[in-house]
Amino acid sequence: MAEKSGLIFPMSDKYEEYLIDESKFTGNAESISFPKNEEEIIEILKEMKEKGTPVTIQGGKTGIVGSAVPLGGHIMNLSYMNSVKGYEILDDETGLITVEPGINLIDLKKEILRIFKEKALFWPPEPTETSATVGGICATNAQGISGFVYGNVQKYIKSLRLVSSNGIINIISDNDNPEFFDKVMGKEGITGIISEVTLKLIKKPQEVWGISFFFETEEDAGNFTDAIKNNIPKSDTAFIGAFEYIDRNSINLIEKRKADMAKIKELPDIDSNFAGMCYIEIHGDDEGIEEIAGELMETAVMYNSDPDIAWAVSGETEVEKTRAFRHAAPETANLFIEEKRRDDKRITKLGTDMSIDDESFSQILKEYRSSLESSGLKGCVFGHGLENHLHVNILPENYDEYVKGVELIRKWASDYKSKKGKIICEHGIGKLKKQILSDLLPKDYIDECKALKDEFDKDMILNRGNIL
Repeated sequence: MAEKSGLIFPMSDKYEEYLIDESKFTGNAESISFPKNEEEIIEILKEMKEKGTPVTIQGGKTGIVGSAVPLGGHIMNLSYMNSVKGYEILDDETGLITVEPGINLIDLKKEILRIFKEKALFWPPEPTETSATVGGICATNAQGISGFVYGNVQKYIKSLRLVSSNGIINIISDNDNPEFFDKVMGKEGITGIISEVTLKLIKKPQEVWGISFFFETEEDAGNFTDAIKNNIPKSDTAFIGAFEYIDRNSINLIEKRKADMAKIKELPDIDSNFAGMCYIEIHGDDEGIEEIAGELMETAVMYNSDPDIAWAVSGETEVEKTRAFRHAAPETANLFIEEKRRDDKRITKLGTDMSIDDESFSQILKEYRSSLESSGLKGCVFGHGLENHLHVNILPENYDEYVKGVELIRKWASDYKSKKGKIICEHGIGKLKKQILSDLLPKDYIDECKALKDEFDKDMILNRGNIL
């Protein structure tokens, strides 16, 4: 293999980890590179285009639909591009920070704290994986547990630099052409390589509380969620910042591995009598938070949850522990799949990313549980309660169950499509969901992606196999 730039390395066993992401979908590649700046991106692209070699873009490889997994060709991993390029404090006491795409959430938070400590600013998107990179978050429109109140990631991106497959740099801003900006965002690398992003930062809430309510039946948990959803407690100075449901199977997976997870190992075990829990964050000042917390507790009692055994915490450090417990739900589900893959490499993650507005949360939960039981499959259920946006992870014991799981996810997707629900929300389509859902994917979205591909990457060099 010719390596004219000196930036491209042939694939070998030392790079094996770059052939897989958290979906456990696995690919192959001929070469790999780790550019350190935009100029190197362009140089590598030029060499790949001369050869007609497709390029798969990677960040932290935390995705769960195979977007960053190569199907041949070249891997361009952007994890070395992880610097802060500039920042600005605005007149309204918010801020902007310009970063390279490879900076991860952990380091981004540290940099924001260092630079804007006096202003107490933060970036609201909160995906589960703290090692996720900003470029990957932008590429998939990931939002995390606070999307209901703060909105999706696009709201917190001012502009980005996008390198097209022919090396042309496009500067895309939310101000210049908002409609086009919305179209380009979240397209999983098919329109170009993000080389720089300017993020919008807002004021941190004065205080954050976290309350976890426990329920002996899933029906009670579902009805409690509906009660809050239908009459969301508010005050002038505080609001619900997150509302997450976690079922018993998820709790069991987490507690099985809790001792090895630093942030949550000190949390008490959850009584086996509880069928599920709701984790709620309240953001604001103390007086407003106390008012909302009181309403939540009164409602919880109506659905047979005892406030005296709820986990109620305040302060960033303590809230981070209970938030980490919720984040451990997908992490431990992924670890379960990783174990099963040791017996059969055909097994990958099987998780939903669907939402629907016109049904009660309790009904959605009941339907998922009934489907799993009638199919003879085990699954864990967690997700965003106030948005009817649940992530159901099927947990197959073998390949036969995996095949049944694929069929069940297709059935759910077909049902949601017929009811005008969303079958893709925040994880993206990638290669795995395209393979599983194929004909069920929304035609208007696929057509939009084809038009963007024609505009930015006619030669189909970038992230071939994603979405299209």
